[in-house]
Amino acid sequence: MFARTLPVLLFLSVLFSHSASDASGYRNFGVFYSHSDTEHLTSSEIAWLQEAGVTWLMVEEVLSDSTRNEIRDAGFSLYVMVPEFYPVPYRLTAASFQYAERANAILRNYRHDPAVMGFGLFAYGKWQQPVLISRLQQLADPYINEQVLFTLDPRPISGDDLQPFDGTVMLTRDAGQLAYQLAQDPGLSGILYAPVKRRVSVRDFQIVMQLLDEHRDLPVFFPRNWFIWNSIGDVSHESNLAQITGFYYRVSDARVANPAPDSRDNDFDLSIVFLLAIWGFFAAVYRLNPVYRNSIERFFLNYNFFVNDVLMRRIRLSVESIITFVLSAFLSGLIAYAIAEIYLDSVSREALLYHLRFVPAGWTHPMIFFFIFFILAAFINAFQIAWLRLANRQHAQTYQVATFILWPQYLNLLFVSIGVILLRSFPSEYIVAIMIFLYWTITLVSFFAAAYNMRRIHPTSPLYMALTYVLFILVSTSVLSWLVYRLDFISAWSLANSLASF
Repeated sequence: MFARTLPVLLFLSVLFSHSASDASGYRNFGVFYSHSDTEHLTSSEIAWLQEAGVTWLMVEEVLSDSTRNEIRDAGFSLYVMVPEFYPVPYRLTAASFQYAERANAILRNYRHDPAVMGFGLFAYGKWQQPVLISRLQQLADPYINEQVLFTLDPRPISGDDLQPFDGTVMLTRDAGQLAYQLAQDPGLSGILYAPVKRRVSVRDFQIVMQLLDEHRDLPVFFPRNWFIWNSIGDVSHESNLAQITGFYYRVSDARVANPAPDSRDNDFDLSIVFLLAIWGFFAAVYRLNPVYRNSIERFFLNYNFFVNDVLMRRIRLSVESIITFVLSAFLSGLIAYAIAEIYLDSVSREALLYHLRFVPAGWTHPMIFFFIFFILAAFINAFQIAWLRLANRQHAQTYQVATFILWPQYLNLLFVSIGVILLRSFPSEYIVAIMIFLYWTITLVSFFAAAYNMRRIHPTSPLYMALTYVLFILVSTSVLSWLVYRLDFISAWSLANSLASF
């Protein structure tokens, strides 16, 4: 039905195209060309975009003179975005990051370009501090004449919080999010419609157009690759986005028939699957391995006797220690995956990973967080075991040290399970903070408990105390300070947390 209806509607739009094209279109559509996409901005693509009703472009780099001439000749309007994403305050104020130099290098090339309608700075960033507001204003002033100064962000910012910007090109993923954002009455310079799903939802897009019916002069941008794929990729007539935007551009009261909703669209939560898999694995080993089962029961119900049996080598838990080692690392990965999947979104995940420089740009899938935390927990536990093994190398076995370090971490199995379930029902930064705090507190405190247990069979000496408690605290504090101050991890999390709220 819809496949027959759309061609008729498009034919009718052609009848109106002459009158509509003489003036401006009824809708303003644009395409966002990221740094890697600019090479595709050719004469043929510009002509094709015109046919699709696109009249705006947003770019992140200096275009060649010939390309800019073609853009002007085609009557396109241009937004220029300085490609500095997810900045925290330190990146603007520190001379080593050279933000002002990079911004000036781009902005000065567009200073006298009549096609430029606005300049964008500090995308997805935190700038609401007087000193930063002043610096951003000073940076933009030489280039602003009639143009607007905007930022790119999913947060519906307005009023004093928006200074020094005139408006926001607001990222939105779907109609539901846009309705919530518009209810906050944000100051807008445009919309970046970038759904998470690869294939466009005609139903969702039409609702977006309805929500923006009173903002027809507002440009609605699409990511270039997403727009192209949904226009000339493997698409059917009813989901050809270029035809749909062309129709909306040329017809004032455009309406497109909605296809049936996708019945396969369900909210599949892999974190719950991981949690069930962990409990299934634990239950199977607990049931099939009596030594393992007895060790856990005795650790929690008869701790002193358990410690003595391990020290006197009455029980040996070599294989069981390996199982617990992997289980603890898996729990750490589950925490990270659940937070990334349930609490964060793709923008806030990328904001957080952007400050971890060993993660390639664009890697935002929650499994990236899983692997990072899995490896981190495995490394820390291995480091703790190796440390105490060296400190007690004359009278201890590796499995003894590993048992004392790893068995307290079975508490994490309970706390992480409760945390994931609560986070699923009540996404909250407090639940996130409590889960992370409890996991790492138990993991690190287990080192001191193990160090204390090992001294039962060896006289305590000042050297032993220095090599375990004191030095370990110094190393841990140094690493934590490096994360906080060198990588700006606290600022990065604060930014990701604020982006996740919308």
